[in-house]
Amino acid sequence: MATSPTTEHTTADGRRWTLRAARPADAEPLARLYAAVRAEGRWLVTPPNAINPPSEAFFIAELIRADESAVLIADADGEVIGNALVMSDRDVSSRHVGVLSITVADGWRDVGIGTALVAATQDWVRSRGLSRLALSVFPDNARAIAVYEKAGFVREGLRRWQFRQADGTYRDELLMAWFPAEEDADHRPVGEVRP
Repeated sequence: MATSPTTEHTTADGRRWTLRAARPADAEPLARLYAAVRAEGRWLVTPPNAINPPSEAFFIAELIRADESAVLIADADGEVIGNALVMSDRDVSSRHVGVLSITVADGWRDVGIGTALVAATQDWVRSRGLSRLALSVFPDNARAIAVYEKAGFVREGLRRWQFRQADGTYRDELLMAWFPAEEDADHRPVGEVRP
């Protein structure tokens, strides 16, 4: 994703941050971000003890080097405070679909970073000609759902009891998607069919 421009932003509470494409050197800071958010025990599926940080950092670096996915960084004074990742399937029948995940560090939520990350990934999806951007989110993550819906994502379904947590309880998974062609529907000639 080296072609993605670096853009400067200001949060709703006045802090400066930068949105940019990830570099291989960001792999370890990204692994630390994921570990910190996992440790909160609420936002990510994978429990903290299920991931080996060096292995995760290696995987992230390889993902960035491959340049087949969108790997975006929200950076504040050299600290990785957020990330957006869009991976597209290599299978011929589903390579038109990108799968989105977003992670924002505690202390940086509710100030517009997630919204900017979503918009940047939508730009990437359009530039790659993908037809669908899918994601899943816990149904109790109202803040994230509001960001996604404001960006045009629709709810597609609920997978009940999808994840079993360490304490034996279950969590549901809300499936959502965004379709770039639907944004352009108002600009099509009458009778034109969606791809």
